[in-house]
Amino acid sequence: MVKERWAAEARTSAVVPDVVAGLLAGATTSAVAKAAVREALARGARVRFLQVMRLGVSEQERADSEERTFAAALKAIREAPRVPVTFEAAEGEPGRVLVDRSIDASVLVVGTDDPLLPASVAAYCLEHAACDVLTVRPSRAKMAG
Repeated sequence: MVKERWAAEARTSAVVPDVVAGLLAGATTSAVAKAAVREALARGARVRFLQVMRLGVSEQERADSEERTFAAALKAIREAPRVPVTFEAAEGEPGRVLVDRSIDASVLVVGTDDPLLPASVAAYCLEHAACDVLTVRPSRAKMAG
């Protein structure tokens, strides 16, 4: 009887949509990665780390950015090693790419806007995303250093 109940529960359990972590170069990268992992734990979801770079970056800029964002993601998942994750890289306008790639997500996690950026990525995501959007501030350590 227990076996039959378990099988019925397995058939009725819904697939939980991914938590998408929008990793952009900047002070919020680590905070976004950590918040995405926490959200995935709470929801029983997978984290899809999505690194977005603007068009036209040099190979060196790309390599540096990939190294920083990958390190931030790895550090975040050390705290929850059983959370399933995927890594993805994309080029384009960050807000548009994040919104497009989070259509089927349960939540999109992005950093608060960098005042030096010409376009407001977080504001764009909040206005256009089909899923919930969680904005994250940089950690105090990153802001001080």
